[in-house]
Amino acid sequence: MKNLLNYCAIKWYENDLAARNIRLEEYLRRYGLDGIEQLIYGTHIPIPDYSKSTVGVHLAYWPYWLDFWRGNITVVEGQFKNKQEKLRYFGGAVNKSEWLSVIRKNIKIALRQSPEYLVWHVAECRPAEMYTFSFSYNDDEVLEAAAEVFNCIDECIPDDVSVFFENLWWPGLRLLDKKSVCRFFSLIKKKNVGIMLDTGHLLNTDSKIENEKQAVEYIASRISALGAEAGRIKGVHLNCSLSGKYQQSFGHCAPQCMDPHILLKHVVAIDQHMPFTHTGIKRILKMIKPDYLVHELNYKNFSQLDILLAKQLTACGLLGSGEKYSG
Repeated sequence: MKNLLNYCAIKWYENDLAARNIRLEEYLRRYGLDGIEQLIYGTHIPIPDYSKSTVGVHLAYWPYWLDFWRGNITVVEGQFKNKQEKLRYFGGAVNKSEWLSVIRKNIKIALRQSPEYLVWHVAECRPAEMYTFSFSYNDDEVLEAAAEVFNCIDECIPDDVSVFFENLWWPGLRLLDKKSVCRFFSLIKKKNVGIMLDTGHLLNTDSKIENEKQAVEYIASRISALGAEAGRIKGVHLNCSLSGKYQQSFGHCAPQCMDPHILLKHVVAIDQHMPFTHTGIKRILKMIKPDYLVHELNYKNFSQLDILLAKQLTACGLLGSGEKYSG
């Protein structure tokens, strides 16, 4: 199992590393990490180049895309303030053919980092539905369309690079029904594929979970319910999300103003990306035996990451003495 950290080469993080007088590679070594899963959401080569540390790459993701794919232009335009905002959202694409080109460019840049695997989100949600949870499409409709999109671009991914499809709590690959999971993979033409299980996303599907002990039990029960399909899980985005109280607080009513900043704040309140501290999480890792374990945490800087990462590594039994590095 390769033990990884999620990382995006943004100036904020890079400046923090410089202020601490430490390189990312050294930081990884101090915690016994094997590398990073790098977030690359654009079509430009990331600076600096972390190809030597990169084991996986998380590709660009559009939460809302299915109406655009189906050509429901009137519905699509109703989700944005103006055509310029819509154009920016889809990377400058005006139709699905151009959107596929944007996806291919993103993959091309990702492959420049020489990853062993790529991560592809499988979900669909209109902006208002992020609040209402009253969705326009069901899991199977999203999965079928997502397979169509992926099969259109899979030729640009080398056979020796795996693709792991990630679950969310919106319609798509929620991992709540093994028949849907089986059918989705039956539609995928590429052979070197699997699942990237995001534990926080899975927890977000049940707002009744109140603590980490219940969280571990829920994750274990969902994995068991997948039966043989659980064998497709090759990687884990490990994080904890106990957002039940928040999910119940907004009454599933969408606010009048839903600009990108408000939507992001809302999504982060649901998807907390906090560390697991309960040692029961080791049970989950033993069940799955993943090839890749990614500590996908929400951190503002490396001083905060020191604390969060040490907690989760300790819970997993991967930190040795359990004392955090203070560089």
